Amino acid sequence: MEAQSFLWLVDEQFDSWRLDKWLAHIMPVFSRVKIQKMIKAGCVLDANDDVIADVRLKVFKGDSFVVNVLPEEKSFIMKPQDIPLDILYEDDDLIVLNKPFGMVCHQGAGREDGTLVNALLYHTKGVLSSFGAEAGRAGIVHRLDKDTSGAMLVCKSDRAHIEMYKQFANHDVKREYYALVWGIVNPVKGTIDKNIGRNPKNRQEMQVMLEGGKTAITHYETIEVFTGAKFKPISLVKCVLQTGRTHQIRVHLASIGNPIVGDSVYCNSSKLLSQIENKDVKTFLASVNRQMLHSKNIEFFHPILKKVLKFETDLPYDMQSVIDFFHNLKG
Repeated sequence: MEAQSFLWLVDEQFDSWRLDKWLAHIMPVFSRVKIQKMIKAGCVLDANDDVIADVRLKVFKGDSFVVNVLPEEKSFIMKPQDIPLDILYEDDDLIVLNKPFGMVCHQGAGREDGTLVNALLYHTKGVLSSFGAEAGRAGIVHRLDKDTSGAMLVCKSDRAHIEMYKQFANHDVKREYYALVWGIVNPVKGTIDKNIGRNPKNRQEMQVMLEGGKTAITHYETIEVFTGAKFKPISLVKCVLQTGRTHQIRVHLASIGNPIVGDSVYCNSSKLLSQIENKDVKTFLASVNRQMLHSKNIEFFHPILKKVLKFETDLPYDMQSVIDFFHNLKG
């Protein structure tokens, strides 16, 4: 396999940093341990084309280094599959698409096909970023939950992947989500700043952490409140991510008493449905079978074209049907 070469220049803010720490910062797609292995394997060269093998080497403003990255062998067999995709934008480096709910982003234990990666491999004829390919995640720079729909970015080139991963790590990518939640959020506009970490009793779930965890910040604004006699209010809320933790919006909204409608993990739907007296409303909401969360917009700086791009999607039919139901009920 052919190595990919990346030239990096040390900025003033990184003056006197260790080589491994600096490279891990500017190439966050790799862990620091992985960076150290690459240095020791002779993958990093200085301006004189001399191999640098000392992970503790100090770098200084103006220094330049070349990092040669050899794609790892694939341990997953990724099969291209002819699965329709709603492509919003595509060039040689990036794809922006409108992911349907019900689609898993990439392969994992017990799942080998039907994923977004399978569909992308067919669509691009195998042209996806090699980062993550060994784990069945070729091209995936960020993820949406299986039952979250909407705007999502995928990388076709390694250069774009590194640069976009950096933007996500630095929280420079703007993402706006719409969610249908139980109740009226109080205050109707605000910020949720609560650390999030894995639930020690169930590693597949996340939770708000009073101590430890990772910083998680969600800005929200109520768009519309649906109220009526004999049923618990439902609200349409816009959420803007400042950070991007796993299940962040779902956990944050549940933590303030406004879980997302249809969320099977962070919402006690049975309890909330039992509080509704209106039989039509209860029956309709009981039929919702996935969390009502949609990635509405995504905005980022294209690392190759050097310009800001923004893409907007419509609400999927199931979320729109909930809104229409309440509009008609009120009428």
